[in-house]
Amino acid sequence: MVLPAADQPGRSRRRNAIRLTASAVAAASLAFCAYATPVVAAPKPPPNPTDQQLSSAAQQKQQLAQQVGALSAQIAQAQSRLRTLAAQAELAEQKYALAVSKLAQAKDDAAKAQAEVKAAIKASEKAHANLTDFVHSSYTASNVGSSGVDLLTATDPTSLLQGGDYQSYISSHHLDVLSALNRADVAKSNADAKAKSLLKLQQRLTVEAQQAQQAAQNAYSAEKAETVQLNASLAANRQALATAQLRLATLNNQRSKFLAYQEEQRRIAAEKARLAELARERAAELARQQAAAAAAAARNQNHGGGNSGGGGGGGNSGGGGGASNPPSGSMGGWSSSLGQAAANRALRWLGQPYAWAGGNYNGPTYGVDSPGTDGWNDHTVYGFDCSGLMMYAWAGEGLYLPHYAASQYYDAGSYHPSPGNFMPGDLLFWSTGGADSIHHVAMYIGNGNVVQAPNSGDVVKVTPWDQVDWGYFGATRPLT
Repeated sequence: MVLPAADQPGRSRRRNAIRLTASAVAAASLAFCAYATPVVAAPKPPPNPTDQQLSSAAQQKQQLAQQVGALSAQIAQAQSRLRTLAAQAELAEQKYALAVSKLAQAKDDAAKAQAEVKAAIKASEKAHANLTDFVHSSYTASNVGSSGVDLLTATDPTSLLQGGDYQSYISSHHLDVLSALNRADVAKSNADAKAKSLLKLQQRLTVEAQQAQQAAQNAYSAEKAETVQLNASLAANRQALATAQLRLATLNNQRSKFLAYQEEQRRIAAEKARLAELARERAAELARQQAAAAAAAARNQNHGGGNSGGGGGGGNSGGGGGASNPPSGSMGGWSSSLGQAAANRALRWLGQPYAWAGGNYNGPTYGVDSPGTDGWNDHTVYGFDCSGLMMYAWAGEGLYLPHYAASQYYDAGSYHPSPGNFMPGDLLFWSTGGADSIHHVAMYIGNGNVVQAPNSGDVVKVTPWDQVDWGYFGATRPLT
C-alpha cells in the first residue's frame, strides 16, 4: 500500500530517529569497550616464598652467625695461646743460647783442664827423671864414700838404698826432689778429676738445652696447627653464613617483588574499575542523549517538525560534566600520586647492593670504604646507602634532597605524620638521640612496609616499618 504524500515526512523522521537511536547505542557500546579495555595485561606473578621458608632461612642464618661468633672466639683464644707459646719459645731459645754459651765455657775449661793434666804429667815425669838422675849421680859421685862403693859393689842395690845411711843422706840433701815429685802427682790427680767433672757438665748442659728447645718448638707447632685448623673451620662457616645470607636476601627480595606485584595488580584493578565506571557513566549519558533525541523526534512528528534541533542541543550541553573524578587534595606541592611515584621509583632497585655513601639523583654509584665496619671494601660495590636511595626516589618528582638523613628530615617537608597516618612516599627516620643523631632513613610504601637500603653486605629490600631498627624518631611528608 502506498502512503499518501502527506505521510512521507513523518516516515522520514521516524527513520532518522531510529538511525539516531542505533548510532547512540553503537557509540555507547564503543565507549564502554574503550573504557573497559585493561590498561596493562597482568604479568606472570613472581615467586612468593612462604613464611615458613623465610623463617627457616632466618633461623639458619642466625645459627651460622652464632657458630661464626663462637669460632671467632675460639680463634681469639688460640691466637692468645699462640702468642704465649711464641713467647715461651723465645724464652726457651734464650735459655738454649745461655746453655750454649755455658757449654762453650765448659769446653774451654775442659780444654784447660786437659792442658793442666798434660802439664802435670810432664811435671811428674820430669820429677821422676830428676830422682833417677839424682840416684844415678849419687851412685857415682866421689864424695859418696863407702856408701857409693857399697852401692856399686852390692849384690842387692835396693836393700842398700833402704839402708839408714842412704836414706839419711837423701833426707838431708835432696828433699826438694821428692817434694816436687809429690806435687806433680797431686796436680795430675786434680787435673784428671776436674776434666772428668767438666765433661759431665758439658754433656748435661747439652741435653738440657736440646730438650728445652725441642719442647718449646713442639708446643708452638701444635698450637699453630690448631690455629690453622680453626681458621679453616671459620672460613667454611663464613662461607656457609654468606650462602645463608644470600638465600635469605633472595627470599626477602622475592617476597618484596611479590608484594610490589600485588600492589601493582590492585592499582590496575582499581584503574580498570574506574574506567568501567566512566564507561557506565558515558553509556548512561549517551542513553540519555538517545532518549532526548527520540523524544525530540516524536515531538517533531507530532508538531510538524518545529524546533527540531532544540532538544538535541539541550541534551549535549552537559555531556561531559560528571565523566571525570575531581582531583585529589594536596598539601603544598605534595600529592598522593607523587608519593606513590617516588615509592615506585625506589622499588625499581629491589635487590641492589648497599654501598656506603652510594647513590645520587641519577641512580646507584660506587660507594666509599668505611674502615672498621662491614663497609671496609665498599668502593667496589655499586649501589645505594639509605639517604642516597631517598635522593634518587624523590628526584624523579622534582625534589632534590641532600645526601644526609638528618637534613632530609627537615629539608624534605614541614608536615611530620604520626604512625597510622603514613602515606606512600613518606620518609621515616631512626635516631639514637634527637634530630642531630638521625642515622637511618627509609620510605613508606603502604601496608605497614618500607623500602630501605639497610647496611653494608645487604641489599635494597622491603621490610615492616616497625622492624627496621631501634630508636624510631619520626617521619616527614615531602613537598609539604
